[in-house]
Amino acid sequence: MADKVSNEQRLNGKERQILFQSMDVILGNLKSNMEHLSKAKYFFHTQKFIDLVYNGLTKKRKFFLLASGRSAFILQCFATRLVHLGAEVYMVTNLGSIPALSNDDILIVLSGSGTTAIVVSLLKNYVNTVKPYGIISITSHPETIIGRIGDITIKLKGRTKRDKVDLHDDTAILTPEGTMFEIAAFVYLDAIIAELAIKMGRTNEDMLKKHSKSI
Repeated sequence: MADKVSNEQRLNGKERQILFQSMDVILGNLKSNMEHLSKAKYFFHTQKFIDLVYNGLTKKRKFFLLASGRSAFILQCFATRLVHLGAEVYMVTNLGSIPALSNDDILIVLSGSGTTAIVVSLLKNYVNTVKPYGIISITSHPETIIGRIGDITIKLKGRTKRDKVDLHDDTAILTPEGTMFEIAAFVYLDAIIAELAIKMGRTNEDMLKKHSKSI
């Protein structure tokens, strides 16, 4: 009985309030990104992003995806959907078990801060070796090396780990470090997949045929 009372108190008390406060902050950032990305001067970059990936899918180009930490998980989700659209996709790591980048390939880089050390290092190594067909950078800081190197740079709004927290901002703990950028990137990239699927005339059933039967 004591446990039941405790759970009910948690459900209706402060923890419930914090849970929905956090979700509200995240939803607010998503809305802010939608308003930002829908402006003509920014949507132009998204259109170029879609066109480049569509070109890669139809021309059977290889896709190389580069990120670190939680951002790497976001790109891995994007990679899975690209595979469902028929793409050949590789996650870039510091291991040697992936093919070399060529002039026909597309490189997609995700970094909220735009300064993640291992991403910058791998990016310099790849770009110094060969110039790919196209580079897409997704970041909150287009002025950084990761932002500047993109042929197409997508700016997503949201606090990243490099941003200073306002001491008077009590919402920071609700979405710590790069959470807002990461969730915005996840939603944005899934929306890109939706655009591409419709552009290619693919249905959900078509994409399921590409889904691994072991997962």
